Amino acid sequence: MSSAPIRSIKGFDADLKCRGMQFEVGRTYKHEGDVEACVGGFHAIPEDIHPLAVFSFYRPAGSRFCVVEVSGKTDRESDKIAAEILTVHREIGLGDLAQEAVDWVMARAKHEGPVAVEDNGLATASGYQGAATASGDQGAATASGYQGAATASGT
Repeated sequence: MSSAPIRSIKGFDADLKCRGMQFEVGRTYKHEGDVEACVGGFHAIPEDIHPLAVFSFYRPAGSRFCVVEVSGKTDRESDKIAAEILTVHREIGLGDLAQEAVDWVMARAKHEGPVAVEDNGLATASGYQGAATASGDQGAATASGYQGAATASGT
């Protein structure tokens, strides 16, 4: 399948190599041959997958990470994409990667229920666990599921 460019995160070894191939920031590469996830093509973590999934393939210490764009023929499997064309846009450090993860979560977060303001603290959880901590004049927590906990200090 051919695709429009997809922003992704790619891991490399300490020399900016992947599977023996040397990469450079600012360059575009084209894979010759079949494009199939886990078999052939340039692999990366696409933008719809949590950026820290890259740690499944490259450990934080000793690895380097880049924001890349993949395009051309693509194939997906689980949390990765294989692509025919890869452009290495910029290298990012662990702090940048952490910010990518925060941005990814925040872009998908949905407001549900009441919001804590000023001297009030609120929390609601359904599922297996819920917890809340508040300091100030009021604190409240509600949990439905197996566990719930609340702590408040103040009036």
